[in-house]
Amino acid sequence: MNKTFLATLALVIAGTGLALAQDAGVPNTARIAVIDMARVSAESQLGKSYATQLEKLQNDINTAAQAKQTELQKMDATIQTLQEELQKQGAVLSQEARDKKQQEIVSKGRERQAFLEDGQAEINRMRERGQQQAQSINNEFQVKIRPVVEEVAKEKGYDLVLDSQVAYTISRDFDITRDVITKADATIPASAAAAPAAPAAPPAAPAAPETPQQ
Repeated sequence: MNKTFLATLALVIAGTGLALAQDAGVPNTARIAVIDMARVSAESQLGKSYATQLEKLQNDINTAAQAKQTELQKMDATIQTLQEELQKQGAVLSQEARDKKQQEIVSKGRERQAFLEDGQAEINRMRERGQQQAQSINNEFQVKIRPVVEEVAKEKGYDLVLDSQVAYTISRDFDITRDVITKADATIPASAAAAPAAPAAPPAAPAAPETPQQ
């Protein structure tokens, strides 16, 4: 999820740029700066706070998926034990006892299949909720960091700010990344990163954990 967050933020201002001219158009002599939004999100205190939230979302779904995997393994072990008992004792068991044991194995197999399907569906729902929350976090970061970028650009006299990913070559003289990080840390406390709303179940992250397999 972390990588998705950084990749999304890296394109916040890409392509169209961030127009900072005071009039309706950009002057012919516009001064252009570049910014590495991935660095801003990774190095600023605000960005780190959001990254922590995203990591927690990922850990939640990993924990839930692992719990279901563990339970599935227990069910598999129970079925295997019943099958071994039937194989070893089959010759001495009455027909009624064999039928009962076989029915128990079939019943346990159906329970396992139902558990597997329900578990996969729940993990998928958690992933969807997590993706929605990740997008919400991305949007919130952009809303909070944009005024900082605008302020730094204005202070330095730049009319246009482009993400570094769209620049073929970059001169350090025009890179305002460090300035934005410094000002963000000075003006926006990490606590400003609102915690995501608690979901009905632990949410999902971009990096999907393994779900129970048949």
